[in-house]
Amino acid sequence: MSKITSDEWLSSIIGKPVYELKTFETNLKPNDFPKGKLFIWSKIPVDNINKLICLQRLGFYIVDTNVQFSLSDKISHKNKSNLRFANSSDETQLRALARNAFKYNRFIRDPNISSEIASKIKEEWVGNFFLGRRGKWMIVIEDNSKIIGFLQLISKNQNTIVIDLIAIDEKSRGKGLAKEMISYAYENCLKKDGTIEVGTQIANIPSIKLYSNLSFHMNSASYVLHMHK
Repeated sequence: MSKITSDEWLSSIIGKPVYELKTFETNLKPNDFPKGKLFIWSKIPVDNINKLICLQRLGFYIVDTNVQFSLSDKISHKNKSNLRFANSSDETQLRALARNAFKYNRFIRDPNISSEIASKIKEEWVGNFFLGRRGKWMIVIEDNSKIIGFLQLISKNQNTIVIDLIAIDEKSRGKGLAKEMISYAYENCLKKDGTIEVGTQIANIPSIKLYSNLSFHMNSASYVLHMHK
């Protein structure tokens, strides 16, 4: 039994119906998908080769290998930058930063999605925070009253928060600002002995180095596959 869910928000940006294939068996057939023009994606564990072969036979292709990390220890770090929680007046700056900051995400890597649409997805992703549709916290970091980085967070449960998006302006990278924001989140968004989870792309070597240096532990890896009809 397969489970396919519609994503109306992403459909409105992509310009055609978008679906996520959440669960399926390896006897999945083309007739099991909705009819007509569509974009469908799925995520499967890297050790499930039978499901990978099944999806590839149906026309899916790998656009990303997502690696999941978690951290259950407090980050020992003294923040030096101007950090705070976002407010409504920050939306324009944050949208602009999100539009240009992500170079490794699955939409950018998909040759069947234009760079304009891929950038729009991340911009609207941030916009959803200000609409109250995604994320519980948004932390920003400033330099001379200009926002140069942000961290968008989801509350998974009482003791776990998830890094949904994290971005630093290109000119400000390599200065430890991401570490400062994550430290700030641990101090201000988590109860004692809580956990931070995050996923990143295997091709995003700077992010993997960041989380490894902060003592995050890798928990799992998944292929992300897309198909366009």
